[in-house]
Amino acid sequence: MPPEPFPAAPELRELIAAIPSDPSAYGPWWDSPTGRVLATHVGGRVARAVVRGVRVRTGRWLEPELVLGLVVEAFAPPSQLVRGLLSSATGDPDAYLSRSLANALAREIGPDRSIDTTEVRWGAATGGRAVPISLASAIEAVCRELLPVTPRRLRPTLAEVVDQIVDRAIDGSLSRLHTRTALDERLRRLGWSCDQLRALVNVVIGARPDHARASLVAGFLTREEWRPRESPVHRAAIGAYARRMARSEASIARVSAAA
Repeated sequence: MPPEPFPAAPELRELIAAIPSDPSAYGPWWDSPTGRVLATHVGGRVARAVVRGVRVRTGRWLEPELVLGLVVEAFAPPSQLVRGLLSSATGDPDAYLSRSLANALAREIGPDRSIDTTEVRWGAATGGRAVPISLASAIEAVCRELLPVTPRRLRPTLAEVVDQIVDRAIDGSLSRLHTRTALDERLRRLGWSCDQLRALVNVVIGARPDHARASLVAGFLTREEWRPRESPVHRAAIGAYARRMARSEASIARVSAAA
């Protein structure tokens, strides 16, 4: 069976831009040809990504059919989600939509602590043991640990970038994660340089070739009260991140001063 066709970013933006701003026209619009195309896309590719994201974040399984209902509600005018999807700063509206919906649903339903949530490829560091915290909680712990050693101007966007890195690690090959992240124009527009993005991937997911050995997020999944600075390997990884970020920030400042 051929892969399911889906709109490219410009086409998806056109579909979303066609959503009526008049609340009285909004409901009937979903029965229009354009509305049906968007509903098919959301109910297929996007729904699968959202279900997977919620499962990773909370350990809970959702029926994909629930996603379309959430989208219809979230797109109703006036919609902050629609504004975000149409923003020029949103490089990949498809990924933005999936991530936003998964985050919203995960916050609403909360984690199921009875289910092992290590559906991440670097999660082998847990040795197959039950995980006491959700992936979302582990990401929050990673951000708390890295915030003090992250340049001040990048701190407001740290959580957003870490979340996207983890999403990509779950959905794709770890071997290309560093390069894909470093070249991401949307993350670059948030002020992060290529070198800074690579440094962040190294400490969050772990450096190649043994990602799990020094991954902060894998470490926080091992036990609830884990302290990374008590681990020589993770303490060294945090120190390397801090030094690399400081050098990169100083280089950026010199270039700006010379311009």
